[in-house]
Amino acid sequence: MNLITGQTASLVEEPPAVDLAEARDFLRTRYGIAAELESLRSERDLNFLATADDRQFVVKVSNSGDDPAQIEMESAAMRHVAEVDPDLPIPRIVDAVDGARTVTLRAVDGRAHQVRVMTVMPGAVGDLTALPDDFAADFGAVCARLTRAMQGFIHPAADRRLDWDPRLVTGLRPYAQQLPDPSRREPMEKLLDRFEGLAAATRRLPAFVAHGDLTLSNVLIEAGRISGVIDFGDMHHTARVCDLAISLTSLLRESADPWPAAGAFLDAYQRVLPLEPDEVGLIGELVLARLAASVLMSAWRAPLYPDNEEYLTSLVAGSWHGLDLLAGLDPAELAARFHRLCGTSRVASSQLPDPTIGDRRSAAMGGQLSPLFYREPLQVVRAAGAWVHTADGGRYLDAYNNVPVVGHAHPAVVQAISRQAATLNINSRYLHPHAVELAERLTATMPAGLDTCVFVNSGSEANDLAWRMARVVTGRSGVVVADLAYHGVSEATAAWSTNTYPPEQRPTHVATFEAPRLDADGQQPSGVEASRRVRLAYDDLRRAGHDLTLLAVDSVFSSAGILTPTGQFMRGLQDETHALGGLFLADEVQAGFGRGGRNLWRFSDFGLTPDFVTLGKPMGNGHPIAALITRREIAEQFAAVDEFFSTFAGNPVSCVAALTVLDVIEQTGLVERSGRIGSELAVGLAPLAAKLHPAARVRGQGLMTGVAVPAGAPLTAAELAERLRDQGVLVGTTGPGGSVLKIRPPLIWEREHVERFLAAFAAALP
Repeated sequence: MNLITGQTASLVEEPPAVDLAEARDFLRTRYGIAAELESLRSERDLNFLATADDRQFVVKVSNSGDDPAQIEMESAAMRHVAEVDPDLPIPRIVDAVDGARTVTLRAVDGRAHQVRVMTVMPGAVGDLTALPDDFAADFGAVCARLTRAMQGFIHPAADRRLDWDPRLVTGLRPYAQQLPDPSRREPMEKLLDRFEGLAAATRRLPAFVAHGDLTLSNVLIEAGRISGVIDFGDMHHTARVCDLAISLTSLLRESADPWPAAGAFLDAYQRVLPLEPDEVGLIGELVLARLAASVLMSAWRAPLYPDNEEYLTSLVAGSWHGLDLLAGLDPAELAARFHRLCGTSRVASSQLPDPTIGDRRSAAMGGQLSPLFYREPLQVVRAAGAWVHTADGGRYLDAYNNVPVVGHAHPAVVQAISRQAATLNINSRYLHPHAVELAERLTATMPAGLDTCVFVNSGSEANDLAWRMARVVTGRSGVVVADLAYHGVSEATAAWSTNTYPPEQRPTHVATFEAPRLDADGQQPSGVEASRRVRLAYDDLRRAGHDLTLLAVDSVFSSAGILTPTGQFMRGLQDETHALGGLFLADEVQAGFGRGGRNLWRFSDFGLTPDFVTLGKPMGNGHPIAALITRREIAEQFAAVDEFFSTFAGNPVSCVAALTVLDVIEQTGLVERSGRIGSELAVGLAPLAAKLHPAARVRGQGLMTGVAVPAGAPLTAAELAERLRDQGVLVGTTGPGGSVLKIRPPLIWEREHVERFLAAFAAALP
């Protein structure tokens, strides 16, 4: 046996020397099957089709170079797949008379061969028939299903080296100089240089025991669909993407234009098994390597077995076709094309620093229409938990972003969104349990009477819809909000957002009440004072020709500088509004989901029963979902004269995100944690604020904290925010003239994050 180190033994052993008569006798005596046999094509084994009355079987006589343990592995894998995914069309092994699944046959030349008998799958071999129009998608799905079915299979014989493994193609370099066309030899040598690091590059990727040769030669087609997957003889442990590339290569050999076929194949594959970006980045190189291996294997083996030359050279023309189409693309461009096909290009490319991105954003997105944070804006690339990472390698503690309420990229939320998006996303005019469950869970947290939930996409939409309902119910046109408030960006809610425009530009249908700031003696305004302030605003509306429809309040008074009113003050606002015939709205977009550290909703701290409660995008941890919760009679009065429908509000993906957020908050005790960690933060900040200026004050509740920076301080709040950014902490500013440092982190902060924040704050002081 002329076995070169590293070469597969069955490639250098002669095929089995077993004739039809011998195989027929063996089948009758060992399996009890009397049948007529005909030879089937094979490269290194010997296969027969056995017909016994109305039954057919495949008799597979393995090459003597094959390890019996590997053959046992194939049989075990086929049984495993049949159990895990019974609908996959694979053959079933037929037991011998004595119950054995594999039987030894000794040929006339003395060599021993393992024999198995299998059921016949219907259909024509894929590379010998015209492929159906939708074959690429069917092929991709079957490949992924088989890979998924094999994920739980292990066997010691799977650790084997195969010469046609695309990761190891450089081991075939000696045969580059045996290519029949001399003009192909040097280009092939250069191409092989490109693959030197391929084996190492796949080591970090998902790997399993794989079929190893799921190609057009090993699929059967009937009635326009794949009807059979055969020949598990190349099974080995390999990177998942290598197995995919082997299948994709066989498809591309038959495709005049590789990209539509590759796209259809990969779309179908990823519906079953989504790929990692690192896997996608290697698909092109592995396809090229497999194409190169095909022509090199042919150059090696065809001269050795001239009687089987037609079979051994059958892939050569298609392989050169594929090489000519793809080898001219450099690795980066080839990877980029596959990233675009698989949807992984944006994730990969957005991680890189882009010095042009600021100017491009300004040119394309309106310049100062939507300004950025910081004098030197950050290019963010990823985030996890309480940390945000930038393109220049920076890592920042997030003390500002409230929308990822359970932390950036929370694994449970990401998993829920990803799986639901891969299953169904559709508008809410169809029945779906996620929307119903979410509405039930939200209304169950509300005071009695708040029993109706309407889904929207943002807090602005929720407030806008409340305004529409309130106008229908009251027949009035005036709204009252705090003197510095923010409630959204729609035409209606932008008018309520009094912190975004000068007082003289306030529309006449909007009146304001003074936010509950401490008086000169450090006292909170009372409930009586709240009633008086509402009356003053009501009088302003009446003078302008309007009547009170709605009073809307952000219960943390974020835009007013983060204030902590008393329950008496807040009840005074609500009760006086009702006394004047208006409706009361609690805007929980910033305050809700446990940020106050006592209850899930901040309005509950004050004993309020609003007519409307509005929730924003923290509800979905940043996924676009929000809600309006109100009373049934209000919704019914509105529905009698109008209709509300938002195309994708309450879609299954957004709802499963929100349900998972509720799960995380409940299961990890984030409401209690917010109160505890917020108290630790406030206690630690108080002496540091005093160092900044004796009149600087820490205020807020839970993880909604403000540091009021007085005019005489050596730093403004904005300058302090810049210094904190330099110390690796992200904060914002709010309040009159932006004089309050705004600290509003994800609720998953722990003591270590507080300590990191306090250290940064101390370092930022002058």
